[in-house]
Amino acid sequence: MKLIINSFVACMAFVVFLSAVSVYAQSSIMTDSHIAKIKTNCTLALGIVGRIHVNDAPQFINSNQTYYSIGDKLMAHLNSRLTLNKYDASKLVKTASDYNVALSKFRSVYKTYEETMSELVRTDCLRAPVTFYDKVATAREQRVKVHDAVVRLHQLLKQYRVDVKTFKAEKLGDSNG
Repeated sequence: MKLIINSFVACMAFVVFLSAVSVYAQSSIMTDSHIAKIKTNCTLALGIVGRIHVNDAPQFINSNQTYYSIGDKLMAHLNSRLTLNKYDASKLVKTASDYNVALSKFRSVYKTYEETMSELVRTDCLRAPVTFYDKVATAREQRVKVHDAVVRLHQLLKQYRVDVKTFKAEKLGDSNG
């Protein structure tokens, strides 16, 4: 819980930094004022980016392990048991398959995000403030993609739960959840 709170605080501080620089849609033209603000806040920004980068790693590892376990140990086993017992579990299998695709996408977009964050942490914002700003913008876009992948995984988990309840009601005659 403390890790989540620290990540949130770091993200909020980073957002404040970005708003101080006046966020433009990755404009290739930056004013001297924007560049000066980036240079002035360089140490603070690098510290924040570094903390976000450090805090993201264990969060990804834990999330990835949890998502993998849900798919491999729960969904796959239930689907196998139902199929082995000659039940039509095609809807459950389809949702589990979609979940596995979404999990692969989550891993892929996180890897891209992680690589960008690693580059960002190594970028000297005093010598290359525009490059630093562009990498921050890219990292923000990629972080949104990671978030979207997580949202998709959660949607599929909810769908699988609904599918299990429907299967239970239709095949086993039980309407209790």
